[in-house]
Amino acid sequence: MTRGRNVGEKSATTRAVRAADSVERVYARIKDFAIDYRFRPGERINEVELAAELAVSRTPVRAALNRLERDGFVTSVPNKGFFARELTPEAVRDLYELRAAIERAAFVLACERATDAEIESAAGTWTRHSNPEDEGSWAKIAVADESFHMGLTRLSKNAQMISALEGLCSRIRFFRCIDLESSSRRERTYREHDAIIGALRRRDAAGGASLLEKHITLSSEHAIEVAARGLARLFPETAA
Repeated sequence: MTRGRNVGEKSATTRAVRAADSVERVYARIKDFAIDYRFRPGERINEVELAAELAVSRTPVRAALNRLERDGFVTSVPNKGFFARELTPEAVRDLYELRAAIERAAFVLACERATDAEIESAAGTWTRHSNPEDEGSWAKIAVADESFHMGLTRLSKNAQMISALEGLCSRIRFFRCIDLESSSRRERTYREHDAIIGALRRRDAAGGASLLEKHITLSSEHAIEVAARGLARLFPETAA
């Protein structure tokens, strides 16, 4: 009896692990869809079609969507289901203002807590990157830009700030890529990153925090522009 019970317990554990792995896999795939606005803003998400596309039952899909609602990627309406997040200038501006607040506070802590070696390592995630003049490099620059800013925040050694920014970065990744498609914006990013790195090396907490805030915060006009470009990409039939 003991052996049979052990075998049964192991089988149940294996099934539970597989189920958890399935939920995580489905969550990661649907999150990628949401990050890239594969679901158009305001669109109702068809759980049956999504489950068929991912070759799973509706259970892990529903679990993933509930989690993504908590993450800010989808919304739900009672008796109607889940809907993709909206894309408005106000939403874009608000996300960037929150990002600026987190990174500003993290920079101050980084100046106090990071070692010189850690500062150079964080700076290297940007300075090792390709030249801004390289044609077609804007997508790589967007990835490096996110890595650089996450690296700066990790220097704060504040786990809550790091976790908050990680979640926020995924929500603005679509807009970051759109913003950095502009060559003038890329060139400005390089200049401003150099200034931020200089302030960090000097441990100029106030000056660097101010630079970061100006670097990140979108003006109302810029938010409108970025949102409009995003909507034009998602709804090309109405862009003309």
